[in-house]
Amino acid sequence: MERYSRILYQLHRVSLQKYQTFTSGLISSAKFSTKNSSNICWKCGKDKTSIAMFCEKCHSIQAPVHTNNYFKMFEIEEGYSIDTNLLKDKFRKYQNLIHPDKFSNKTHEEQTISAEYSSLINKAYSSLMSPMKRAEHLLQLKGEMIEESQTVDEPNFLMNIMSMNEEVDNAQEDVVKLKELNEKNRNELNKLTKEIDQHFKNGDLKAAKASIIKLKYFTSISNRINSIFREAGVAD
Repeated sequence: MERYSRILYQLHRVSLQKYQTFTSGLISSAKFSTKNSSNICWKCGKDKTSIAMFCEKCHSIQAPVHTNNYFKMFEIEEGYSIDTNLLKDKFRKYQNLIHPDKFSNKTHEEQTISAEYSSLINKAYSSLMSPMKRAEHLLQLKGEMIEESQTVDEPNFLMNIMSMNEEVDNAQEDVVKLKELNEKNRNELNKLTKEIDQHFKNGDLKAAKASIIKLKYFTSISNRINSIFREAGVAD
């Protein structure tokens, strides 16, 4: 048991390190030059609304206003439970406005701003669409984060994770069994996302952290199974 606990802890550390690298990229991407996020249009010099995506006078694209809050970026309510269909709709509309392909005949400055805007929108969308990344982002907005040393101190939970990983290992060539395991894992993910949502609503960040760490393990299993499906050309 101790050996498997160490293995699972190492897997958790790798997952956390990847996330920290991901979020560092998001934060640095949001820090654009303030000269383009002022109340003056960079191109025509006219006054503009500070949060406007385009100048009301010359209609030139404006640099994104500095923010690390992706809920505000998409103008959706800050919380764990979100309307993903609304998010998808807003994402498509934003990309239809600022995708770099639409600025191929514009000035270099406009092309640069478009590329920066599009990159930030893509990363923010990816973060909010992922139940795990959305939870960690919300936690970060509340001034908290999961430390590298934090893991699950529940033997029964770790045994369950170990057992599910072994089942996946033994079902590599059994598509039917893998689909059953994927459904079982999906049910666990759904239960945890409901728990996390309630913890955030209750303001219980300690409990939210514990559930997010558990979510990482089941997300890892989901990624493993889906990777096997992709390699085999199987649709789940």
